[in-house]
Amino acid sequence: MKRLLVLSMMFLAYNADAQKISLAGGIGGAVNGSPSDNMVYKSDQSLLNYALTAKLAYTTVTNWQYGVMSHMHELSGKSSKTYEGFHNRHLRIDSVGGDGKKLVYAKNTVNVSAFFNRNFNLNNKTSIYLGIAAGYVYARNNSLYYEENESYNGPDGGNGLCYGGQLGINSYLGEHVSIFLDVAVRYYDLEYDSNVEAPAVRPYETLSYSILAVPVTVGLNFDLFKIGENTRNSYNTRRKKYN
Repeated sequence: MKRLLVLSMMFLAYNADAQKISLAGGIGGAVNGSPSDNMVYKSDQSLLNYALTAKLAYTTVTNWQYGVMSHMHELSGKSSKTYEGFHNRHLRIDSVGGDGKKLVYAKNTVNVSAFFNRNFNLNNKTSIYLGIAAGYVYARNNSLYYEENESYNGPDGGNGLCYGGQLGINSYLGEHVSIFLDVAVRYYDLEYDSNVEAPAVRPYETLSYSILAVPVTVGLNFDLFKIGENTRNSYNTRRKKYN
């Protein structure tokens, strides 16, 4: 993940003569599907969970956009089915699901992805974008503490690759500040350490699963560096051509 961030920052710095470099932050909600593989506790009812996002982007005069973006959100759902319980170190969980409570796979799921978008200007203030993303994800959770509304709390420490896409709209409120709506789709492949057991699976297996998440966020976008459209095909003081 550190290499991804460093390479992306270097790429942004190298292309500092772009049309604009912007920083964005937002808040919203996320839903997720049911986990696959040997996570036996499957949710069949979606929940709306919190979601946060941040993005550093470079947009060219020719309306290509790339950079780094991150989401943080919860992975959870409910199950109408009752599953066999398990021993959770200090706790004995008699059963999971079928009680109206949620199954929490990770309270804080963080993905950091490099993205590549195509930007389409609707007018001189509003644009929409569509693109792809790939990166790294890790999942944090406190599996030893249960809230009253929780039937299952997954283990801490899952990590792996993530990939997906995003669609959004951006509209300027002023010269350098705009509001955005972003809909992202992320597919996570989460692997856990060898000592993390897949619950209720015999013989013993290390926990691993894939899951789909859709965070939807709204927020503000700030232009840190901006060059007008009339600079296209012109040169800066270092004789580097604006693209």
